[in-house]
Amino acid sequence: MIHVGGQRWAGSKWIRLLPFPTSRVRPHSLPRSESNGAPSGSAVLPAPAAMGPKAASGFYLGRKPAALLALLLALVVLAALYGRSLREVEALRAAAAPPSPPAGPEEEGAGCCPPSPSPGSTRPPGVWDNPRLPRALLPLHYELRLWPRVSPGQPGPFVFSGQVNITVRCAQDTATVLLHSSELELWGAAVRGPLPEGPGGGSSIEVAELWLAERQEYAVLELRRSLRAGERYVLQLSFRGPLSEDLDGLFLTRYTDQGQSSMLIASLLEPTYARTVYPCFDEPAMKATFNIIIVHHPSYVALSNMPAIDKSEMKDENGSLWTVTTFNTTLKMSTYITAFVVCDFDYVTRTERGNEIRIWGRKEAIKNGYADYALNITGPLFSFLEDLFNISYPLSKTDLIALPDFGAGAMENWGLMTFQESSLLNIPSNQFGGKKAMISLIVSHELGHQWFGNLVTMNWWNDLWLNEGFASYFEYIGASYMEPRLPLNKIFYYHILQPVLREDKEIAARSLSVREEKIKGTFSLIGLFDIFTYSKGASIIWMLSSFLTERLFFKAVSSYLKAFSFSSVNQDDLWTHIQMVLIMDHSR
Repeated sequence: MIHVGGQRWAGSKWIRLLPFPTSRVRPHSLPRSESNGAPSGSAVLPAPAAMGPKAASGFYLGRKPAALLALLLALVVLAALYGRSLREVEALRAAAAPPSPPAGPEEEGAGCCPPSPSPGSTRPPGVWDNPRLPRALLPLHYELRLWPRVSPGQPGPFVFSGQVNITVRCAQDTATVLLHSSELELWGAAVRGPLPEGPGGGSSIEVAELWLAERQEYAVLELRRSLRAGERYVLQLSFRGPLSEDLDGLFLTRYTDQGQSSMLIASLLEPTYARTVYPCFDEPAMKATFNIIIVHHPSYVALSNMPAIDKSEMKDENGSLWTVTTFNTTLKMSTYITAFVVCDFDYVTRTERGNEIRIWGRKEAIKNGYADYALNITGPLFSFLEDLFNISYPLSKTDLIALPDFGAGAMENWGLMTFQESSLLNIPSNQFGGKKAMISLIVSHELGHQWFGNLVTMNWWNDLWLNEGFASYFEYIGASYMEPRLPLNKIFYYHILQPVLREDKEIAARSLSVREEKIKGTFSLIGLFDIFTYSKGASIIWMLSSFLTERLFFKAVSSYLKAFSFSSVNQDDLWTHIQMVLIMDHSR
C-alpha cells in the first residue's frame, strides 16, 4: 500500500506530517426496517456503544490561599500530568468506539443465541483477552454475500448487509469460537458439522451465546458442545453495518463526472478493516479462498478480486429490482486484500500473457485518454516482474481503478488494485512535470506487492517490511525498466536512502522487525506504516542486491517466493533462503 504513516505523497516526494493520532467515529443510527437487511424475528447483537472521553473538571482558588493548599495543589497538578499519558490511549480508543444502535428486529426460526450482555456487564478472563486469535480453528473457505443499500440519487444514511459462511478446520477441541467483528450488528449465528467428506451439510451445533469482546474486536460464540480436532465445520452469521464516508472499510464517496453528481462504493481493508465489513479471521497468516457475491443497483457495475461469472436479478421486499453479481473463487489469500467496488465507471483494456488488464475511471477521464499511460505500462511491467522472479502472475484478470477520493495513495488488492485518482491517471497539470514517472513508480510498487504481500505474506504485522520494503524497492526497479532515461538511482539516493539515514539516528529510530508484544491494537499497527518500514526496508534490500550481486539476489528472491507461495513468512525465512543460495553458489 502506498501510504506511509506520518507521511503523504505530494508530487515527487514524501511530505512529513505531524504524528498526531486521530479517532475514527462512525455513525450507527441505522433505520430498522426490513429493507435494511435484518430479517424480521432475528435477535440482533448490536455494535458496541461509544464511550467518549470525560470532560475535564477544575476548581478555583481564592486570592489568598494558604501555603498548605498551594503545596497540595502543586502535588495534584504533578500527579495529573503523570497520569495523563496513562489515560491518553484509553481515551482515544473510547472516543473511536461507535454509538450503540437501537435493538433490531428478530429473525424467525434463526435459532440465534440470546442477546449480548449489557455494556456494563463483565466477563472473567479468557482466550478473548489475547490480542491474537487462537489457532484452534483455521479458516479454509468463505462464502460471502454483500448488499450495499445504495441507489443513484438516494439520500443517506446508507447501510450494507450480508451473510457469511466460513468453512473451518478444527485444530484442537474447543467449545468457544472467536473471530473478528467490529462495528457490525450480528444475528443468525449457527454452526454446522462435522462436515462429511462427500456432499452433505452436517448436523447443527447449538450456539448457547453470542457476545462481543470489544477490546480485542472479537465476536465470541459459546457452543453447547465442543468442536472436535481434525473435523471441518461451517460458521454462519448475518450482519449489518453503516456505509459511511470515512474512506476505510467499506465506504461511500461522492464525485462529479461529466457535470453530474455521482456516488460509488469501494473498500480499503488494510490493516484491520476487513472485520468492519464482514466477520472473519482477520489476521494476515489466516489465508483462505473466497466466493463473493455483491448485490447492487442495476445502474452500477460490481467489481471484486476475481472475474464475474454470473449476473442475475432479484427483487427486494418493496419490489425494487437489484442485480446479483457472482464472482469466481479466489486463490488462497488474506482478508485484508479482499476488495469490493460498486460504481458507474468506464474502462480501457488490453491483454498481456493471458492477463486481462482494465484501467477504470470516471467516464470523462477515460474518454479524454487519461488512463492510457497506465494501461500502456501495466502489461509490460507484469511481464518484466514475471521474468525477473521466474514466477507467473496467477490471476486471469487485473483491474486498476482510479478513485476520486481514497484514503491511501494506492492499495494492492489481488485482482482489484485501488488508486487515488492522481496516482493512476495522467491528468494534464502544470504543477508537476514528472507525472508519468510518479505513475510508473506507484504502479510498480503495487505490482511488486502481487508477489511480495499477496503471494507471500508476512506472518504478522511486526514483519510488515517484508511487504512494503520489497514493494518500495521494486517500484524503482520497475520504473527504471519503463522510464530508462530517468536517473532513478539518484532519485532513490536522495528521496529514499538519505531521508531514512537522517531519521535512523534519531531517538525514534527502530529496527525493521518489531517485537510482537509491542503492537497494541489498530493504532499501533497503523504506526508501522512509516519511513522505517518503507524506506529503511527498501534501502537494506538495495544494499543486499549490490552486496550479493543481482544474479544471486534475484536467485534467492525467486527461491523464497516459490517456497512460500500462498503461505506466510517471518524475516528469518528470507535470510534462510539468501544463505541457502550463497552456500550453493560457493560449493560449486
